[in-house]
Amino acid sequence: MEQIQIEGMDSPLSRLVYGTGTAILEGDDQQAAFACLDMAWEAGFRVFDTAHSYKRAEENLGAWMDKRGVREEIVLLDKGCNPGQNGSEDIFSADTIRSHIAESLRRLKTEKVEFYILHRDDETKPVDEIVEVLNEYKDKGIIGKFGGSNWRLPRILQANEYAGKHGLTGFEVISPCFSLAELATDPWGGSISMARRENEDLRKWAEKEAVCVFPYSALARGFLSGKYRTDGQKTIEECLGWGTIAEYDCPKNRKRLQRAEQLADRKGHTVSQICLAWLLAQDMQVFPIVSPTKESHVKDNAEALQIVLDQEEVTWLENGKEYI
Repeated sequence: MEQIQIEGMDSPLSRLVYGTGTAILEGDDQQAAFACLDMAWEAGFRVFDTAHSYKRAEENLGAWMDKRGVREEIVLLDKGCNPGQNGSEDIFSADTIRSHIAESLRRLKTEKVEFYILHRDDETKPVDEIVEVLNEYKDKGIIGKFGGSNWRLPRILQANEYAGKHGLTGFEVISPCFSLAELATDPWGGSISMARRENEDLRKWAEKEAVCVFPYSALARGFLSGKYRTDGQKTIEECLGWGTIAEYDCPKNRKRLQRAEQLADRKGHTVSQICLAWLLAQDMQVFPIVSPTKESHVKDNAEALQIVLDQEEVTWLENGKEYI
């Protein structure tokens, strides 16, 4: 798999990131979790995304790295501090971050993580102590580059302004929800989609500042996977779960999916490959997070790296302007 060296990192990054937020990786069947991780490793994934809130995912990933002896060849992207998500009791504070980092390191059987991402924000709280504690851990070599997942641009800029005034490091990476489909609704709470118009400023900032972007839900939680086709015989309810439907099923996204189907058929690729190729064609440092649990899906995702879309195709997929 293609690897890219970015400034400030010792190891190159695989262009696709393996996400562990799946039922298998979060579950109690460690053998099944190991099988998925082995499959990802063999396909060339070297960046692995996990989180404090992903049930047993950190423990399974840590045990796998330890058993396979591959920790030094892996780049870890870990997330913590998740206030605002439905069901979460997290408090936006330095104490929460300290607690989560300590527990995550224990679960992962490691002394450091290369990327540390704050899962969600609480805009009623100041960012000052958050920037301070992240710099404390960065200075100790416990975390590398840090940033936010579901954070709006004004709050990222607040954090970076505070960091600049106090000689500290600011947010250098982001991990928003981002795919060809935009969030139609937010059943989980506190989610930020970089595809939505109100977050266009975040998208432009990422392009201008060349920050690393790790999009989660890169295939819109399966909406863009090809499981459901707009020209198929099955209803969307037969193909996708309620969460995916609640988040992504709307007229605009169905039209974008339909265009992805048309382009995939024309080029001889799968829908998921076209949608990943669209992400990879963005004018920013994008490392999509995907979570395939079948060998055929791993291969399908990896082959998307070989597809090059021109700008007319990228624009057409998003807004439907004719390019032929």
